[in-house]
Amino acid sequence: MIFNPDRRSVLRVLGGGLTLPLISQLVPSLGSAQVPGRNRFIGVFFPNGAHMPNSTNGNWNFDEALAPLVAAGHRNNTMIIRGLHNGIRGIDPHWQNCAGFLSCRRIVLGNAAVAQCGKSLDQIVADHYPTSIRSLEVGAPYYHVHPLNDHPGYSNDYLNRISWQTDDTFRSPIGDPRQMFDKIFGFDNGDADQVRHLHAKKKSILDFVYRDAERLSSDLPEAYRPVLSTYMNTVREVEQQLEAVDIGCEPNEPRPTQDFANAQTHYVQRYELMNRMVVLAMQCGLVNTSTFMYGPSSSDLQCAEILGGGPGHHGCAHNRGEGPLITRLRGMNTIHTGLLAHLLTELKAANLMDSTLVMYGSDMSDGDQHTTDNIPTLLCGSGSDLKFGMEINDGRRPMSDLHVDLFDLLNIPGITNWGDEEIASTMQPLSIRA
Repeated sequence: MIFNPDRRSVLRVLGGGLTLPLISQLVPSLGSAQVPGRNRFIGVFFPNGAHMPNSTNGNWNFDEALAPLVAAGHRNNTMIIRGLHNGIRGIDPHWQNCAGFLSCRRIVLGNAAVAQCGKSLDQIVADHYPTSIRSLEVGAPYYHVHPLNDHPGYSNDYLNRISWQTDDTFRSPIGDPRQMFDKIFGFDNGDADQVRHLHAKKKSILDFVYRDAERLSSDLPEAYRPVLSTYMNTVREVEQQLEAVDIGCEPNEPRPTQDFANAQTHYVQRYELMNRMVVLAMQCGLVNTSTFMYGPSSSDLQCAEILGGGPGHHGCAHNRGEGPLITRLRGMNTIHTGLLAHLLTELKAANLMDSTLVMYGSDMSDGDQHTTDNIPTLLCGSGSDLKFGMEINDGRRPMSDLHVDLFDLLNIPGITNWGDEEIASTMQPLSIRA
């Protein structure tokens, strides 16, 4: 029988995993060796800053915004890093510091259809510690498009992406826990025969898609071939993942059944489910690096299920000193650090704290003024070699200096230069070591 699926069949069976050009899928590497020490990294981004008027410390302390971490018993797993700056003059930090959160590289402007930044820290970790799933990207509940259209030549992808596999290839995050479940486990809780059948069907579709793409390649103009090449690589990556299907790890919870289509509902539950799935994938050795976005940059998520109805996050960040908006912004800050506390609790329960570093930060400090000095930044993990439980302040330093330190702590050698222009690394380590 000839197998000839249409596009709808392909996307239905693959779960949308090959949508061009947004999805960058999973890269396996069988039998990869684990090295002693820290070999896992999680980057967590929250948008719009904290209540830090004119880049002062504001509420960014253990008694206020970070209180959920203390309540969960993670103060001694958390280091506050003061004085870091990010951003390039003349570029709106919502775009620059979201896309460049883990690379400190200048974004390319001029064509809103083109997104280019720089390979991010998490993807360097993925290269150095390869696993059957390259990396996991947890996205915001929705894709944000700036409503004012006052930044011509700015790609909206910069507001929604923090993970970059190459300078011009971002990794598209997943915002629905059900899709994340399918991506990690590859099936919907079927029995063994059903799983084998599903994977065989996927392989058949992949063979068809790849042959069709090869046939198309010879007819395309040269300028379009790099895009097709990236697509074909994605097809091969999914195919290789299926070869590594015997993951030796089963979900400890059923596939989520809630409807997460509404970005304004199930906010905390959405991320707690994601936390558990990512940690389980790490515990099983399926992945060593992940990123989380608690919202797109300049997002207007309301968190109404906890805070009640009212202005969204971006509106609260632009509070103009108004008390009710500041109170609501502070509430959002604690919701986000509560999600981080839940992630650390899951890592600790899985005995992964000693081998994992978590970097938590934002695109700015004072969202009202768009200031990018003293950006709220945390480093979380475990080990007496680092100053967990303390605040460190080395004066005004580029965030890229922290990234370089993280490479060293993750035993990734040879990276001493990181970032562009005024946010390039200084070659001087931060005083984060005990």
